[in-house]
Amino acid sequence: VTARFQRLSKQAELQVKSSVVRNTDQIYAEAVANVPVLDGYLRGSGNTSYLNNQLTGTVAFGGNAAPYAPYVEFGTGSGVVIPQGFNAFAMQFYVNGKGTMKAQPYLIPAFIRNKKIFLRDMRKIAKNISK
Repeated sequence: VTARFQRLSKQAELQVKSSVVRNTDQIYAEAVANVPVLDGYLRGSGNTSYLNNQLTGTVAFGGNAAPYAPYVEFGTGSGVVIPQGFNAFAMQFYVNGKGTMKAQPYLIPAFIRNKKIFLRDMRKIAKNISK
């Protein structure tokens, strides 16, 4: 029984890693395809990274190359659009409520679409393990 459990556990871990990488890469690809391009710095600032032996995937845009990334995603002042569930995240970029930059979401929509796929993958893995 222990050997079977260990085999199933290893198999599940490999399936989860595969799903994490596949979905992270898909989020990145969709975000890159949808990011508005003026000078290319924002698009070029995108990257993926993996932690916890590929059990955690991250997609990020901005950094030093494009520190304005969250303002493009969420807008500024009267142009702000914050998707449900992202208020706390978006508020860390709040400055003064002024500005008129219209939101041009590229990363959050990709995350929301692929979150559904990722959760479906996790349910399928869990179902296979419980058989």
